Amino acid sequence: MKLAVNGRMDPEHLDFARQLGATDVVNGVPDCDLAKGYYDFHDLTLQKSRIEDAGLTWSVLEGVPPEWCDNIKLGLPGRDEQIENWCRTVENMGAVGIPVLGYFFSLRNVGGNYGLRTSKSTRSRGGAIVTSFDYAQVKGARQDYWYPPIPHDLELSDEDMWNNITYFLKAVIPVAEKAGVRMSLHPDDPPVSPIGGIARVFRSHAALKRLVDIVPSEYNGLGFCQGTVSEMPGDALDAIRYFGKRGKINYVHFRFVSNPVPAFSETFIDQGHVDPMESLLAYEEAGVDCPMIDDHVPRLVLDPDGLHQTSRAYALGYMKALLDNVGRIGNGKTHS
Repeated sequence: MKLAVNGRMDPEHLDFARQLGATDVVNGVPDCDLAKGYYDFHDLTLQKSRIEDAGLTWSVLEGVPPEWCDNIKLGLPGRDEQIENWCRTVENMGAVGIPVLGYFFSLRNVGGNYGLRTSKSTRSRGGAIVTSFDYAQVKGARQDYWYPPIPHDLELSDEDMWNNITYFLKAVIPVAEKAGVRMSLHPDDPPVSPIGGIARVFRSHAALKRLVDIVPSEYNGLGFCQGTVSEMPGDALDAIRYFGKRGKINYVHFRFVSNPVPAFSETFIDQGHVDPMESLLAYEEAGVDCPMIDDHVPRLVLDPDGLHQTSRAYALGYMKALLDNVGRIGNGKTHS
């Protein structure tokens, strides 16, 4: 596994990543003209050079602006144009040499990063601030959850969403195969359904298995958000082994939560209900070798600006120590 960072791509953040021992970048979304509808070759080239000049490798572009794919997800008029633009992004990524595209099929929530949550002020260890979710607070509500906004009377069932993802994958995966870019779906976070009238089908391990079988291809895989997977019912370690042994895990969000849905809170990396070392041993057993990032870290008292740099340093240092030792533990070479 490779230690990676996400977030800002300014020189200071990239230097911060290298100083902590990271080798790879996940995310790295370039500045671009949103009206264009796709990432062009020039913007991707400049961003890749910026990352490489800092001594890092751009392994995953994660995130397509919600304005570029809302009709695809909802099955609305205009989705064919958005799919055409999506394919242009994939082709440009292949030409530039970015091997993985991470994407969501859930709608973008108005709250921005850290998923759709019912609290962003929950207190954790020592008063650190984390996000949390309680489905009881939003179940049945029909409010303004989504960006771009959708009609208040729009409802989509599980069947609708499965039809939409099937239509999308059958159009895009052949292009991804030619470009050499691995499409990698991030599960729905939180994995409950429906929210705001829209079904969220990627809410179980079984649903992720169904996804990768829609178009059987090594280019149809997962951005494996371990936090979201462990929010689902079932054993997260079994999911790591299942998808890892089939070559479907293209990058990892190494994130931890208190317990599965319907209600949970984020935790420090050493406090979740899934053990971090056992997690890495499962990846090792499954033969997974991909970038992994910290994700949804708590806000510490030393991070009042919301950039979470101190907390990220804690998480990345913890992850590096795990990575440095997982091979020894897996081979029974630990010291007494």
